[in-house]
Amino acid sequence: MRSIQKTLLLAVALVGFMAVGSGQAGDDDGILRLHLMWTNDMHGHIAPEMAKFMNPEHPPPLGGGASAARYIKEVRANAAANGEEVLLMDVGDMFQGTPIGNKTKGTAVIEYYNAIGYEFAVPGNHDFDMGRVNCERLAKLSKFPWICSNLYEESTGTYVDWVEPTLMLDYQGIKIGVVGIITPGTAKMSFPDNIEGLEFRDMAETIPIYRDKLKDEGADLILLGIHEGLPYDPDKGWKKLAGENDDDADDLQGSRGSNYSGGGMNLMELVNVVPGIDIAVGGHTHRGYHHPWIDPMNHTMCFESFGNGSSIGHAILLIDRETKTLVGYDTPHGQGTLITLFEDELWPDAEIAEVIRPYHDEAEAEMNKVIGKAAVSMGRGDAGANLVANLVTDAMIGYFNADFSFQNGGGLRANIAQGDLTTRDIFSVLPFGNELDVVEMDGRMIRRIIERRVVGNSSGIHVGGAKVVVDLTREDWDRVCSLEIAGEPWDPDRLYKVVVTNFLMEGNSGLDFLTTIKADKIMPSGVTTAEAVEAYIRLNNPVRPEIDDRWIASPGAEQADYLKKAYLPET
Repeated sequence: MRSIQKTLLLAVALVGFMAVGSGQAGDDDGILRLHLMWTNDMHGHIAPEMAKFMNPEHPPPLGGGASAARYIKEVRANAAANGEEVLLMDVGDMFQGTPIGNKTKGTAVIEYYNAIGYEFAVPGNHDFDMGRVNCERLAKLSKFPWICSNLYEESTGTYVDWVEPTLMLDYQGIKIGVVGIITPGTAKMSFPDNIEGLEFRDMAETIPIYRDKLKDEGADLILLGIHEGLPYDPDKGWKKLAGENDDDADDLQGSRGSNYSGGGMNLMELVNVVPGIDIAVGGHTHRGYHHPWIDPMNHTMCFESFGNGSSIGHAILLIDRETKTLVGYDTPHGQGTLITLFEDELWPDAEIAEVIRPYHDEAEAEMNKVIGKAAVSMGRGDAGANLVANLVTDAMIGYFNADFSFQNGGGLRANIAQGDLTTRDIFSVLPFGNELDVVEMDGRMIRRIIERRVVGNSSGIHVGGAKVVVDLTREDWDRVCSLEIAGEPWDPDRLYKVVVTNFLMEGNSGLDFLTTIKADKIMPSGVTTAEAVEAYIRLNNPVRPEIDDRWIASPGAEQADYLKKAYLPET
């Protein structure tokens, strides 16, 4: 595999494209160069924003979709001049997670995709967050097809009529067959009402069916566009897959565990058991790869970017014209396949900026309102050292004067910087619009929740109104050593007033047993978590959460007698 000489500026990179093109005028080295460009996990990040994830205090500006458009247009122009081809694609989670995405229910993102000219898109699990009807609306609004081969109607056993299972592309006589896949974990991660009547079929069983169909139709290469991702650490992920470090259960997906997506397997596992895929572009895990991971056995070339609109992926696929096989790849610069969309390096394209601007202005009008101050910066750490979680769970307690609250870590999406707090800041932390339920639970159910979240290598949940000591060296389902709720020792028979999101009450995040709680014990409040947090900030301004003793992991801790006597089911 070759790589172009390292460049720092766009202009130099584009000269590099020409340097690896067709050579001198009239020369033909027998290689078709296909510029593969992709986005994954955009989550509505098409507007300009500050890259707080890089530097919370002095974040560099990102140009959003308009900067991406500048890059895309220049690549297309240079590719055309060199007799090369360009493919632009997206693999899901397109709109949910920003004001412009949520408030337009995805319309702004699709109109941007239409304007810049995507070839196709694959739906992701979060594209159903506003319901399947809205997801279908967005697919029909798109001027490009949505490709998904494992999304079926339960009632008919056929794939839904607003997607296509495959796509055949032709580049100068080279036929590329595209198979689209959504993670089957969508069935576990979405509200049942949002995906009612839909079936998400097994990936490893579905792909070969459509791979072979495309091959029969004359496809030279197979491209898998998939909303499922690669491991956080590729080396450890492969060692785990190869059976070289069976003791480390987390290696395939880092701290979230090998099966964190709920999809049955990750992309690395999938391409290892399903041969015949030449290129795969993944997402869902937000794990950026500067160079593709290539399966040692089946030689599938796998790409993925970090997501959230911070970059666009770009790899130059090298295809032998005579044999019609993939023989390698180039990168647009020496740092690999990911192009960070710094506004000062990629000045926003004026035409596309005008497409985005009216949606952005409308969505942002109410987001700049200052609601209070943060006396300290707040980060997201583990269960015992997480100021963002402490703020949120305390706000849940305070709004309803409850005894106990709990929140899953995956629902907290951003850190909070010291200083003025705006509606936008809170939205960044809590973008999903989950509403809070007030639930009457006995002590046994609360302990069961905590024990479930520390089974195996799980790190726990975030809690309010409690003091928890766990010993992760103890047997599963008996790891809680000390538990106080509302300032008193835990009582298995006491009925507690508990606040939790409706997302968790639907049985998500491994808490399926919550669905057994009777309806007369549940009071839907209609209040979103973000609304409760904003109210808490106004009442406690400036907010100053602290790391406290609400969650302590203490190996070898002695278990309290009142916990030893309590019966707890193990399922």
